[in-house]
Amino acid sequence: MPYPSLPSSPTLTYLAEGAANIIYRLTPPPTTPPLSSSSPNYSSTTPPPTEIEPPLPTPHQPAHLFRLRKDLPTTTPIPAAQTHYESLISPHFAASNLVAQTLVALPPGLVRSCNDALRAMEAVGARDVRRRGLWLDEGAGVGLLVEDMTAEGWLGEGGVVCLEVKPKWLAQSPGAPRGARRCRTCALGAMRRGEEGVRGRGWCPLGLVAGERGLVERAVEGVVADSGEGAPRVGERVRGRIVDFLMEDGLLGRLRDLQLRFDPKGVMEGDVEGEAFRMAMTLRDCTLFLRIPSSGAGAVEAKLGDMDLKSAAKADYWRRLEERLIKEDWYAVEEWDGEAEETVCLLGRKA
Repeated sequence: MPYPSLPSSPTLTYLAEGAANIIYRLTPPPTTPPLSSSSPNYSSTTPPPTEIEPPLPTPHQPAHLFRLRKDLPTTTPIPAAQTHYESLISPHFAASNLVAQTLVALPPGLVRSCNDALRAMEAVGARDVRRRGLWLDEGAGVGLLVEDMTAEGWLGEGGVVCLEVKPKWLAQSPGAPRGARRCRTCALGAMRRGEEGVRGRGWCPLGLVAGERGLVERAVEGVVADSGEGAPRVGERVRGRIVDFLMEDGLLGRLRDLQLRFDPKGVMEGDVEGEAFRMAMTLRDCTLFLRIPSSGAGAVEAKLGDMDLKSAAKADYWRRLEERLIKEDWYAVEEWDGEAEETVCLLGRKA
């Protein structure tokens, strides 16, 4: 089936950049007709695209996001990544809990124009130094249209608070030493802060699924504090709504259970290059997008995204990292927050 097509002259605004992808805010021209199939001729036995293609946003809806893949030997082409997502990842969650994403055909010259804009950004020092010299794949014929979970994509009434949370490892690493006082996420965070000579503390993701209100509240405080500059101000009422959601909703519990299901043995003993383990690592690096109506009315919206299947090429990196965490005792040492009598990590809390 041919991919739906973008309009010929969309407005793309650079929004964010990761190691493998760049995210743009996409605004179709105001006079552009609805997105259509790139193959207009259908026989009497073939239904038109409105009947066989997934629904796509139209120019009359708010701006949405668009993801393009960088030209790197380790990145999976977008069509293959989408196939993995649809066959391996998405069946484990309700559609209402997933950020919608759809393949679309690219207009000629679009990626080249984006690369020209990236070079212009580099010329004036406006691009992150870690990303310089890496360009989008101009041979790619498709991109990924992604549901906008930011405030700009909000269709409800009144204001909304939007947060992006990295739940990370919601259960201890199966390969962690017996009696560990730090979970995998807290151990890695402590190691990295030690390398960088940075004082401070993180927050323990185990609290998000602890089921005890005080622990969940503490984790939410960490999420909010970790949001960084430019993040929305999250008042006490909104924080309370997030805590209520985490106490009542089973989405993150489901995510935790799947992480353990696909990695029961750990990095050092499991089949790290196998599909199941790579699914577990994908679910440990996804993003939880939250939208909370600030008025107090309406339900909290929670969706998971950023779930491209991890590459087997990372297997050696995962093994080396786990080996270092174990050998250098990053799992074992308690990490005190300096202000309270509880440790940062839930595994190290006093009974």
